[in-house]
Formats: sequence, C-alpha cells, structure tokens
Amino acid sequence: MLSAIIKGVSVGVVAAITGVFAVLVGILAIFLFAIFGALIGAITGWLVSIAPVLGPLVADGFRSFGVTNPDLVAIGAALGFVAGFFKSNLGGKC
Repeated sequence: MLSAIIKGVSVGVVAAITGVFAVLVGILAIFLFAIFGALIGAITGWLVSIAPVLGPLVADGFRSFGVTNPDLVAIGAALGFVAGFFKSNLGGKC
C-alpha cells in the first residue's frame, strides 16, 4: 500500500516537472521567434535602405507620418520583433 502511494507521488512529481519544462520551452520559443523576426526585419530594412528608388520612397513615407529621421534598419528590426513575437499567437497564418 505504501509503495503504491510512493509510486503515485513520484509519477506526479515527474509529470509536474515535465509540465514546467514544456512551459519554459514554449516561452523560450516565443522569444526566439521574436529575436529571429528582429534579425530578418533588420536585414530587410537594410536592403530597403540601400535600394536606389525604394529606400528614399519608404523614408519619405515615414517622414509623412511624422518620423523626423527614419532609420529603416531600426524600424525593420522593431516591426520584425513585434511580428515574430505574435507569430506564435497567430498560429502561423501570416
């Protein structure tokens, strides 16, 4: 009887540890998506900024919104971070 209780408690402890580990891996994955999104956004912002026609066009668009000195790399990284952070919440639909 006592061994069955000990076995049940040990199975419960293992299940709890597994659950905590799964939650931590999920949280880590959300932040890894965000960091990867920021990297891709920064690369895309840099590519847009060096494009002969597209760079000034996008920069003028941000100036029309009131951004005085648009840094396309920083804007791309910020947008990529936000998109990467919410990608897991959207279920990969975008």
